[in-house]
Amino acid sequence: MRVLQVMECTIGGTRRHLRDLCHGLLRRGVQLQVACAALREPAVRKDMAGWAAAGAEVTEVPMVRAIRPLTDLSHAAHLGRLMAGRDLDVVHTHSSKAGALGRVAALMRSGAARIHTPHTFAFAFEGGVGQGGEAAGPRGLILSTERLLGRFTQRMLHVSEGEREDGQQLGIIARGRTRVVPNGIDPTEFARPTGGPALRAELGIPDGAPVVGSVGLLNDAKGYDVLLDALALMDRDVHAVVLGHGEREQALTERAHRLGLAERWHLAGWRDEVHSAHDAFDVFVLSSRWEGMSYALMEAMAAGLPCVSTAVNGSDTLLGGEDGRDPPCGALVPREDPAALAAALTGLLADRARAAEWGSRSAARIAQRFTLEHMLDRTLAVYEDVATSS
Repeated sequence: MRVLQVMECTIGGTRRHLRDLCHGLLRRGVQLQVACAALREPAVRKDMAGWAAAGAEVTEVPMVRAIRPLTDLSHAAHLGRLMAGRDLDVVHTHSSKAGALGRVAALMRSGAARIHTPHTFAFAFEGGVGQGGEAAGPRGLILSTERLLGRFTQRMLHVSEGEREDGQQLGIIARGRTRVVPNGIDPTEFARPTGGPALRAELGIPDGAPVVGSVGLLNDAKGYDVLLDALALMDRDVHAVVLGHGEREQALTERAHRLGLAERWHLAGWRDEVHSAHDAFDVFVLSSRWEGMSYALMEAMAAGLPCVSTAVNGSDTLLGGEDGRDPPCGALVPREDPAALAAALTGLLADRARAAEWGSRSAARIAQRFTLEHMLDRTLAVYEDVATSS
């Protein structure tokens, strides 16, 4: 099978998704081309080198998030040249900009089946600001474009059922052409974290102090301002640690000082091996305003951490079970509600037996249902279905 992957948003979970998907497809014998940008995260060039070394044909196309008609037309033409004469089976696009340019190019220059993964509809949320802090653009224009392209998309792959429902409410594509393929990880990478004591010592956290921790980009989507407000409502011995970087770092630091939380709020920066420090946390917290399906939450669950999450896409499936009948392995709270978040975190910190039970269930759930191999199986099944029917 011959597949072209196209992505502009090579940052955060979308970068992780593409990296894992490409390496997995190459292991499965897929003939792979990759066209992606590296403007927002130059480190993605390391990923590109890794794919090339594993046998992919990789091209950097400097796509931008903002709407720039002449630049976008040039990049669509570039993508079209990559497709022309290649006899591709599938063109799989990711996120909004690459989704638009890649699908237009495929319509013009390739007979391949068109598959798109949105990785959330950031333009539809209040503010419309996505990863990297850039505004998505005019909501009406983007929505109209997504609806138009949806007519020419054989399958839309959603990383969670909640994301699919968002797409249905927006009227982007007929439900019969959607599939849910949850994100997946290799749980063995996160099973035995050992870096926690060193991280606590580095940050000056007193021995025995309760710690709520999170991993993610410091942007509006992750809701760390809400976490700060929740921390202000918790006992004074509780500390919060966030592993990540982003455009809201200074604003969050200033907010912590205004709230008198500077000694209890720790922005530990980005670390390539963030999972090695999961054992620094007593409870993992996801305070996001929106998600597709959080990799950070999945990784914390695989590490056996008890988790509290806002009720964003994917978290209900992960913490409540795929069919809604499984016993919970975490707590869900409303978005934008510091009091509810503080109460859930406080309760879990105080109930060690429940925390241990949820942590154990979490690790088992990821290992049983949300592995990278499951994600690859489901993705390839969709590829084969559309390639044989197109």
